[in-house]
Amino acid sequence: MGISVHERANELEVSIPLTATDQLHYRVDGQSLVISDDLRELYDEAYQMDETAVYSLLQFGAVVPPLSPWKQIRRIVPGKTTLFRSSPIGIADQLEQRPASIQPSPRSLDEQISLLVSQLDEVLLKCGEQSPVIILFSGGVDSGLVAARALAVGLKETVLVNYSFGSHDVESSLAEQMAKHLGLQFVRIEDSGSGDEIAEVLNNAGRSYRYPFCDHSTLPTYALVRAVTARFSSTATVLDGTGADGAFGVFGRARQWQRLYSIPVALRRAGATAYRLFRAWEKNNTIEYYLRLLRRTTQFSFPLVTVAQNPLQGIGYRLPRIALVEFEASANQYLNCLPDADPREQIAAADLAWVCSPIFAQKTKSLFDGTPLHVVYPFLLPSMVDLALNARNWSGSDQPKWLLKAALARQVPADMVYRKKSAFVAPIEQKFKHWAFLGAFDKLLDSKSALNGLVDQRFIRTIRPKLVDGTPMPSQTASFVWAAVFVNCWLEQVTRGTFRNRQ
Repeated sequence: MGISVHERANELEVSIPLTATDQLHYRVDGQSLVISDDLRELYDEAYQMDETAVYSLLQFGAVVPPLSPWKQIRRIVPGKTTLFRSSPIGIADQLEQRPASIQPSPRSLDEQISLLVSQLDEVLLKCGEQSPVIILFSGGVDSGLVAARALAVGLKETVLVNYSFGSHDVESSLAEQMAKHLGLQFVRIEDSGSGDEIAEVLNNAGRSYRYPFCDHSTLPTYALVRAVTARFSSTATVLDGTGADGAFGVFGRARQWQRLYSIPVALRRAGATAYRLFRAWEKNNTIEYYLRLLRRTTQFSFPLVTVAQNPLQGIGYRLPRIALVEFEASANQYLNCLPDADPREQIAAADLAWVCSPIFAQKTKSLFDGTPLHVVYPFLLPSMVDLALNARNWSGSDQPKWLLKAALARQVPADMVYRKKSAFVAPIEQKFKHWAFLGAFDKLLDSKSALNGLVDQRFIRTIRPKLVDGTPMPSQTASFVWAAVFVNCWLEQVTRGTFRNRQ
């Protein structure tokens, strides 16, 4: 089930699944309601930037609905059925969608695997009927299982496309070994090492992406998708394993966050203060990691804390108190779409709805739009999400992706499955010191920049020498640096209309 729209007398009903990768925004023009799946098309030069939405981007990597970067545009909230009235034009009601029913827990691992692969096989067979299949293939558990099941259902012409960061990339070599074991065609896309994708992504942010989002692995993903669209010019379905982590990999984290919140609030606040006073955000070490977690627990409640990308509010960027209150109201409204009982279900639903769908999937979604290649995210489909949320009660669910690993180990050697895997991210220190990134970074110091007044100028000046030197920085500091630069570029290009000059 995808987005559905039903028009009736004096009423329009729009229903959007919680993990829909398409986003619908709307504006009211006099007596007209305008809805679009391309946020950029709704923008008007007279519109005011919504600082609360931009804060959401810097803090969480995505705009929490119903906000948008402009006050005159709102996003239709996923996970709800929204009823628009025709007179006066506006929202008449928002109805909660029926939550997944709790199913009896399978009695054995075999039964768990059977339920999982039947869901996945159904998606793959449908995709294979319509067109050839291409899998974005890292060789990890998520894409590995999709590839293995494609073979199992008879899609032997499936092509596995892998992105390699160079001859030293162990992950790419292991991915090739898995592809050989499965007997599927393997295509490697090599990182050029030139950094050309940095200039392409930042100079074309508003042209390439329908919505703003923040994830510095956008860089290698951009290069991968561009290579795929250039190589495969005929109609095909691209499978992206985004969502598997959120669906099956986070149940155990609920207990970890509960332990953090059990620490006396005075101690957590002391840690939060130490993070700021001792500038822990500059230091890439274990102390920074723990102080960062303590600071996040003082800034957000559960499950919001689990999807925050950094604890730098008040350090790297600042928002007026009234805007923070507005954000909390919007966030709480959106949280009402999530399950409200079991913290394991809450954390998985939050990750799927706040991270996987509006951030991770957007790295590929917009880039494939307008090409002969149609991208599908099997782990974000409502049927798979329902299965995953039920799986919180299954034996083994406290171990990350226990079910996916067990299923994959039925088709490839166990040592290909049960191993430590590196994340798919660019060697970010090298990317940050590139001239194209530094040029975009310096725009943050411009008094006319989109983020002027939000991003802390002293923080920007302090961090710049570290970028030039290629100094490793904490992961969440690096995430914020990328977020500030990318959001600034996207907003500038859309507000100036340069995104309309599409290639």
